[in-house]
Amino acid sequence: MKSGILFPLSSFPSKHGIGDLGKEAYKVIDQLAANKGQYLQILPFHPSTQANSPYRAVSTYAGDEIYINLNSLVENGLLDEVPEYYSETSNVDYDKIRKFKHKYLLLAYNNFKGNDQYDRFLTKCPWVFDYALYCTFASINKSYDWASWPTEFKDYPKYHQVNLTKYTEQIAYYQFVQFIFYHQWFSFKKYANDKGIKIIGDMPFYVDHGSVEVWLDNQSFLLDEAGYPTSVAGVPPDYFSPTGQYWGNPLYDWKYLKFNKFKFWTDRIGWASKIFDITRIDHFRAFDSYWDIPVDAPTAIEGSWKYAPGYELFDQLYASLGSIDLVAEDLGYLRPEVIGLKNHYHLKGMKVFQFMLEDGFNDLEHSYFYPGTHDNETIKGWSDSLNEEALNKIKKIVDEKLPLNLAIIKFCLHSNASDVIVPVWDLLEVDNEQRFNIPGEVNDTNWTYRVSNMSLVEKAFKLFNKLKSED
Repeated sequence: MKSGILFPLSSFPSKHGIGDLGKEAYKVIDQLAANKGQYLQILPFHPSTQANSPYRAVSTYAGDEIYINLNSLVENGLLDEVPEYYSETSNVDYDKIRKFKHKYLLLAYNNFKGNDQYDRFLTKCPWVFDYALYCTFASINKSYDWASWPTEFKDYPKYHQVNLTKYTEQIAYYQFVQFIFYHQWFSFKKYANDKGIKIIGDMPFYVDHGSVEVWLDNQSFLLDEAGYPTSVAGVPPDYFSPTGQYWGNPLYDWKYLKFNKFKFWTDRIGWASKIFDITRIDHFRAFDSYWDIPVDAPTAIEGSWKYAPGYELFDQLYASLGSIDLVAEDLGYLRPEVIGLKNHYHLKGMKVFQFMLEDGFNDLEHSYFYPGTHDNETIKGWSDSLNEEALNKIKKIVDEKLPLNLAIIKFCLHSNASDVIVPVWDLLEVDNEQRFNIPGEVNDTNWTYRVSNMSLVEKAFKLFNKLKSED
């Protein structure tokens, strides 16, 4: 068995109010390696269009500038000094941190003279210019709703009717930010890999309507003549949601994607395989069948199942990319064909302790096993609220000498799963007041959980090692 920690980059300790790619990130790797961890799983780090959720991303390629470490820019001579700012808070204030960092990133950009490394980055990553252009247009029009922009901006990908010389500096700033972000990211990833740790990244299945990808490549999506979705993504009603979930993302035009040899997906997964060692694909089931909701429907109940050419897509992926290491998020009710698709390509799936009480802990051998994920209650919050019947079921299989929340983590780490991932907040035994995310709910606390200092990281990782090593 291999094991590791789910620890979103935003939740790392740092000197500037949100986790970033500075010295503390390297210390996280040191602690993980010292405590026999083999994986660091993160969540998407893309800039967000709304509610600070990277699942509503401006780009599926770009890194959010908020994760750039400013002290590294001091060391590189691009800044003179940067004061500490909200360094030991236990929640991220995205608006304040973004304004603080943006001010210094502008200063760094103005001090940057360019170099061969920068030129090579722009040449190797043509998406950077598209992203920079899109962000510039969104800034000019004060909105990511590109379908509402004046025609010359909205239709620029087709007709190129905007004089870009007026916006040279703005475009160059966004390019600079991506260069710095990925310079720091690849340095961090190399350090982790050299310590024997693999990075597990996270890829949302759908993209946001307000993303550069939909603006640039709208043939790949089901849109009307005005540029808005004709139907949208979500999931049908289930135990957790009597009306289902209405996500609102545009659906893929699978007919066009197939005609284009699935270039959208091969490019996207190809990039993910460069920046991560392993990529978890969220909502994997939609490669087989997906919930299609009329755009004007009041809830997801009005949707219907449609089918995707999953086998043809994955055949093309492997033909184009060769070996790629993917994890299929295959949770919830699935028709057998979804499991068949996953197994055909020998992909590992996911199992979550909180969902397995009723049916038993079976089929773990080819799965990543979690006490809970970022979308669940914390394991302490969940275990504290169990009824007597559920408690009795669990107590029969776990180490009763430990508090129940820790006994569950130990059970996972001693299971026959091929891989086990434990969220950092569960190792710190936080309750549901510090839950990382509540899916489908917009609130002030989603995505804000943060480990405020390195002593807490050390405490969590030592507990991870102890639970893993105990008989």
